[in-house]
Formats: sequence, structure tokens, C-alpha cells
Amino acid sequence: MRTIKKTDYVDLSYDEELKIVNVVWLGPCGSDGYRDTWEKAIEFGRSNTTTFLFSNITNQKIVSPIDRKWFEEEILPEGLKIGIKRAGIVFGGGVFKRYYFNNILAKTDKFKLPFKAFSTREEAVAWFKSFE
Repeated sequence: MRTIKKTDYVDLSYDEELKIVNVVWLGPCGSDGYRDTWEKAIEFGRSNTTTFLFSNITNQKIVSPIDRKWFEEEILPEGLKIGIKRAGIVFGGGVFKRYYFNNILAKTDKFKLPFKAFSTREEAVAWFKSFE
């Protein structure tokens, strides 16, 4: 794994073999940290082959509606432009996380981006590999 960004709230990395950008949220962060993380992920993907996106939001706190909308309108379309073909998420199942997931799912469907929830990263990776 190649580290892109590591803080007390996120571990952003790249799996060179599988071409996966991994966003593992470690704790709460503000709007600036949230947006900076996604912008760094997209920026990295512009210069590195990126086929899959994996995010673990189990330890992420609630994302504001403004930031969620920004993600849907700015980051999702940019992700498709850089070549992301599938996205997988682990979210831990809380009610707010399920709401966040369902909102993102509705938007990814609009963009025809296959997006699925998993219990573990390993399950997501197996699904990514089935695409190759």
C-alpha cells in the first residue's frame, strides 16, 4: 500500500497491484478535512491508474448535508472521469451511516457506477477482482 494522506481522522492509500484508492475514516473530521481527503484522492487518481474506490466509514462521524451534496456533485463525476469502475464501502450499519450510504447509492446509480456495501474490505476486493 502506498500512503497518500495519513492523519488522526483518515488513512488514504493506494493499492498499486489492484488499482484501488482506499479511504479509511479513523474518526471525526470537519468539512475541510473531509473535502481535502476526497480532493487528494481525485488528484492522485488523475496521475495514477485508479479502477476501484474503497471506503470504510465505520469510524467516520456524521457527514453534513452540504458536504454530502458536494461529494455527490463534485467527487462522483470526477471519480468517473479518472476511471473508477466500481466502488465499495464498509459502514458498520448505524442508522445515520445507512442513510448516508443510501444517498450515495442513489447518486452512483444515476452515474451508472456499480456501488455496493460489504462487511469487510476483503469482500469488496473479491467483488472488484470479479470485474477484471
